[in-house]
Amino acid sequence: MPDGMLQTIADDIWGQPCLAYHVQPHLSPETQASLADLRRDIAELWPTPLFLAMPEALHVTLYALIQVKAHLDKERYWSGIAEPCRALLDGLCRGHGPLELHFTRLKATDTAIIAVATDETGLIAKLREAIAEELPPPPGLEPIRYDLIHTTLARYRTSDRVPDAAVEALEAIPVSIRAPVTRLKIIRETLFPCQVLDEVQSFPLC
Repeated sequence: MPDGMLQTIADDIWGQPCLAYHVQPHLSPETQASLADLRRDIAELWPTPLFLAMPEALHVTLYALIQVKAHLDKERYWSGIAEPCRALLDGLCRGHGPLELHFTRLKATDTAIIAVATDETGLIAKLREAIAEELPPPPGLEPIRYDLIHTTLARYRTSDRVPDAAVEALEAIPVSIRAPVTRLKIIRETLFPCQVLDEVQSFPLC
C-alpha cells in the first residue's frame, strides 16, 4: 500500500452457481463457529460493505484442483485426474495421524479478509508440493504454488480504497483458534463460495 490505501476488488460471483474441485481439511462445526465469531469484529471495523461467509460455508482450500473461474471442460479434466489424485492423497494421509491448524492472525488482501493458519506437521506443504509435481495442471495453466494456509471470512461487495488505519485495526485483532483435523477430503463445489458442495472422497488421518 505505497500510497497508504488498499485498493479492494469487488467479488462478482458471490452466491452464483459454479463448478470447482478442491482438497480441503474437514473442519468441525465448533471450528467453523469459532471462525465465524470473528465476523462481528470484522464487520464493526471494516469501513466498506462486505459479503460475510456463513459458518457452515467456512473452509480451507489446501489445493484448488479445478478453480471456479477456470475456462475448460472441468468434468472431463477431473475424470482424467480423479484416480491419480485419490491415490496421491491416500498415500500421503495413510498412517499420518491427525493434524491441528492454528489460526493466528487476520489479513486484508485486495480480494478478501482471511484468517491465516499454520500446520506444524508439514503435511499440507507436502501435499501441495506433491499435487503440483505429480498431477498435470489444467490445459494451458501452470501448477499452483501456495504460500499461505487460510480461510476466507469476508469478501468485498464494492471496489474501494481502504485507509491504512482500517487495515491495521483489522490485522491487530487477536486471533488464536486451534482446529483439529482428522480427515482431508475432495469436494465438488457448485455454489460459490462453498455454499453448496458435495464430498467426493474422504481420507482419514489416523
